[in-house]
Amino acid sequence: MSESILNQAIEAVMDLIDALSLFAPITRGALGTGDSLSCEIGPTSPETVWIDKNKYIPVDLTVNGKHGNLQTLSDSMNLIHENLTMMREYPTGSEWQIVDIATLTEPQVIGREQDNKWMMASALTIKVATSK
Repeated sequence: MSESILNQAIEAVMDLIDALSLFAPITRGALGTGDSLSCEIGPTSPETVWIDKNKYIPVDLTVNGKHGNLQTLSDSMNLIHENLTMMREYPTGSEWQIVDIATLTEPQVIGREQDNKWMMASALTIKVATSK
């Protein structure tokens, strides 16, 4: 079974994040137990559907991080946003293209766990155009 267009696009974004060589690779779903980065798609729907059934889909992607050192976590989360939103060329698949990535919410501290690891959350909007 082939992977959906949205999952392909998110995997490409995760590859972009991993290319930054931060303190941990990014995963889908919940944060891990140690220092970690994770992401997941929020509720989304096509903004535009054309007569040929291609779509423009703004996908909200939450990006969460956890680390024992707040400076390391903050730098990493901000680097994700700075690098992805400043790119001039984005990944393309056979049936999709990322046309832009924008910050929906800036990285912010959301808490501290009992083991003193800081947690931060943010969100990006991944703008995907389909071309079937």
